[in-house]
Amino acid sequence: MPFSIFLQVYPHDDIPLGQAQGPALQGMFLSLIRAVDPAAAARLHEENRYRPYTLSPLGLGDRPQHFLGFCPPREPVLKAGTACHLRITLLEDELFPLFGRCFAESSEPSFQLGPTRFVLTGVLTQAQRGIEWTRCLSYADLHTHASRTSRKISLQFLTPTSFRRGKVDFLLPDPRLVFRSYRVRLEEMNGTVRFPADFDEQVEFYTGISNLKRLETAIIKTKKVKLIGFTGRITYMIDKQAPPDLVYQMNLLADYAFFCGTGRKTTVGMGQTVRRET
Repeated sequence: MPFSIFLQVYPHDDIPLGQAQGPALQGMFLSLIRAVDPAAAARLHEENRYRPYTLSPLGLGDRPQHFLGFCPPREPVLKAGTACHLRITLLEDELFPLFGRCFAESSEPSFQLGPTRFVLTGVLTQAQRGIEWTRCLSYADLHTHASRTSRKISLQFLTPTSFRRGKVDFLLPDPRLVFRSYRVRLEEMNGTVRFPADFDEQVEFYTGISNLKRLETAIIKTKKVKLIGFTGRITYMIDKQAPPDLVYQMNLLADYAFFCGTGRKTTVGMGQTVRRET
């Protein structure tokens, strides 16, 4: 069952922003898991498949109604006490109770992010009115709720998104690459689902882009590297002659994008994605 969790936090001390983004976030998450289950943390760190979680960049504000995936401070230093937020998605059932144990026994829950301790002020896990970022949905319900008729799929890429194509990073929302990334994740996280061998080719043949909004290059600056990708809202159009099964499968994957993210490095803040109404 995929989960989307929203954390409300603030730094105990001033911290350079780059030291609280990218790989530092992944290190923080694995440290939390290691404290309650070292074996699980080792598995999450070492396995070669897509990892069963995603992390958003650290953003400003503590109100999930205004969460847009990444709202970085303009100043290079994040001041102590600044309200921040972080979104975590978990793609395996076993991870949710494990993550819950990370803060269960502390009177003042906190975690170490880079050189600074962040104090936890709220954890939102249940769907609430007016808040779209906290949600859980079983894989069975994901399949049941997917549209079988919608030929327009609008996706908003909230944080830098990229793909690996050959030897280079590819920074465009190519339909084949986008839906392939969802297909691979869903097949690995939910072993009962399988797509046809030519699914990627069908997507490429039957899918076009009907609208682009604010497509641009974006960067997450971390301590050592820059995470570069595209952001924006893209509307894909499935041809009317496409097989009905393909229409259903692409809608299923577009719904799953909310949990699994898009493309590369989704465990360090890239590829945060949400489906929008067309």
